[in-house]
Amino acid sequence: MNRRDLLRAALALPLLGSLGLPALAQPVDVTAIDRYLRRLRVAQGRFRQTNPNGSTQAGTFYISKPGRIRFEYDTPKGAMVIADGSWVGVFDPKSNRGPNRYPLSRTPLSLLLRDDISLAEPGMVLGATREPDGTTDITVVDPKAPGEGRIVMRFAANPIALRGWQVITKTGQRTQVSLASLATNVQPSRSLFNIELATANRR
Repeated sequence: MNRRDLLRAALALPLLGSLGLPALAQPVDVTAIDRYLRRLRVAQGRFRQTNPNGSTQAGTFYISKPGRIRFEYDTPKGAMVIADGSWVGVFDPKSNRGPNRYPLSRTPLSLLLRDDISLAEPGMVLGATREPDGTTDITVVDPKAPGEGRIVMRFAANPIALRGWQVITKTGQRTQVSLASLATNVQPSRSLFNIELATANRR
């Protein structure tokens, strides 16, 4: 994957747009999912990302609330996206410069990483769908900045577990992230979310 593809995939985070709301299919227990999200403090595992151009990438991810997430891509080696609680750093291994940085508050993943997320907040949940197998998709937006876009979070049922999310750009481009081997009982090292440290280690 070249530098342009890497940046395009990462920039799908802050550039969500507005599409039609998902139709409500079967009844969704939003309260149970809200409870799960509040209890989800740390996580790590494998992910597979499908980019707007149809290309795919895989790697390892780490989450530590509030505000911290790290994606380590298998290829190209050294490609990473790190959120440290305030900023998102996009690391391009082919660049001699430091990472490109974007405010975390402008990315839809900031909703997932909130310390106090509440799906009961007025205006946050735009729609929800439930498949026959129990898989649930919930579309959320920041009520204070609805123009910044939205994220569709996917959850498995019995037991409830985060399975991934999809972001949609203002032009309709979609980036899908599917999670696997989700572990929620391991505390990732805080150093993993240090953008400055990651930058120094590349030198």
